[in-house]
Amino acid sequence: MASSNLIVVLGTTASGGFMPEYLKSLEQADIPYHIEDISMMPNLNGGGNLGWKVEFFRKTASMFSSYEFMIVSDAWDMMFFCRNKGEVLCRLPKDHVLFAAEKNCYPDAAIAPRIPDRGPWRFMNGGLSGGTPQSFLAWCDAAERHPLYVPSALDQWFTNELLAAEDPLIQIDYRTRLFFCLYGGYPELEFVNGMPVNTMYHTYPCWIHANGKWSTEELLEKYQRSLI
Repeated sequence: MASSNLIVVLGTTASGGFMPEYLKSLEQADIPYHIEDISMMPNLNGGGNLGWKVEFFRKTASMFSSYEFMIVSDAWDMMFFCRNKGEVLCRLPKDHVLFAAEKNCYPDAAIAPRIPDRGPWRFMNGGLSGGTPQSFLAWCDAAERHPLYVPSALDQWFTNELLAAEDPLIQIDYRTRLFFCLYGGYPELEFVNGMPVNTMYHTYPCWIHANGKWSTEELLEKYQRSLI
């Protein structure tokens, strides 16, 4: 019987990209996963619709409310490297949702100067998030009550505006302790014995997200060299 302390929920329209390897890596770490067909969800707008994001969080958090923790993940452009599930569990918050952080202020770069400088990864990325199912449900309720909430807006516009206001509703993994977004991140990314390292913060992220269709060629080369 699968452990009930962690589940990874992947939203996707079809299998492809790195997804087969991603699922295999989760299985090797004894982490159960659920694949949700997001093409069947209403109000789908390229996966970036804020109302859709809230609906997806609420649906999956309700489905897996018996689990202690939940990771919500993209599928095609995602890689998982951690061999020990315990290393994931100890980095997940119990009182809020933790979002991935990236170097690119998408979709509105004009917001960037207003966001406090906490290092290169200071903008929110929507491809990875983690916390308890109860925290996800609370996040959805709080987001819908927020004055800036517009269901048709892009989720990253909303969350970056909240980062600019230092709103505690948005907590990002700016030191990449768990999630590493690859866009613009190659100067800091290395591998040691097949495990990724952010050399700027000396952190060992478990997930790498090749966001923005960022090339993975250099990543794979560094990975292979670390195994020699």
